[in-house]
Amino acid sequence: MMRLSLFVLTVLMITTSCSNQYRRYQTSAYEEMENQHETLAVLPVETVMTGRIPREITDEQIEVIEMAESKAFQVALYDQLARRSGSRRGEIRVNFQHYSQTNALLQEAGISYKDAQTMAPGKLAEILQVDAVVRTRVQKEKYLTNLESFGIQLAQNIAILTGGPNFGVFASSRTSDVLVSISTLDAETSVPTWALEQDCPTYWNRRTQEIIENIAVWIARRFPYRNQ
Repeated sequence: MMRLSLFVLTVLMITTSCSNQYRRYQTSAYEEMENQHETLAVLPVETVMTGRIPREITDEQIEVIEMAESKAFQVALYDQLARRSGSRRGEIRVNFQHYSQTNALLQEAGISYKDAQTMAPGKLAEILQVDAVVRTRVQKEKYLTNLESFGIQLAQNIAILTGGPNFGVFASSRTSDVLVSISTLDAETSVPTWALEQDCPTYWNRRTQEIIENIAVWIARRFPYRNQ
């Protein structure tokens, strides 16, 4: 256990750099609905790991990691979207429900962070009392972990999921890809009005929080509902 903890505390983390080649589109419903959307909620982010999971990692530990990453992405995305909101030209004109309010309302309704990732958008928007929801999915080959700043001391009892403490894997600059997809969905119809998808290369040279913030910044810069 001590060996795993030392590995967690000394390992270098990933950084992400999204390229300019991405897929973004506004649906035919966007122009009709954009002026009807005044308040949006950023849902807990679905995080998916596609790589090999070490045998010593339990299902309970995986759930803790996924919940921490989901919250980290949700908070970072809200912060970046809210930071770019305003009344000036080029700023995002809609309001965003604070993530603490979103999560509290979901909890009161008995909806877990995983349930929120799969439930009908219209039902979630009704519970959250918003005009549309922002749904995000992050698929990666490795867990990001190291999210102590979000109140979860993962380094005390969870190894970073890289297939084992093999420091040779860090010699390569590029290790894997992160697939990010996000969409805004109307409250009444659950129809998507806007979507964005991008593959981002990952590198082992910066802290996890920087990876998450880089992805959130990249999304926020391309988010619609802009003042003309």
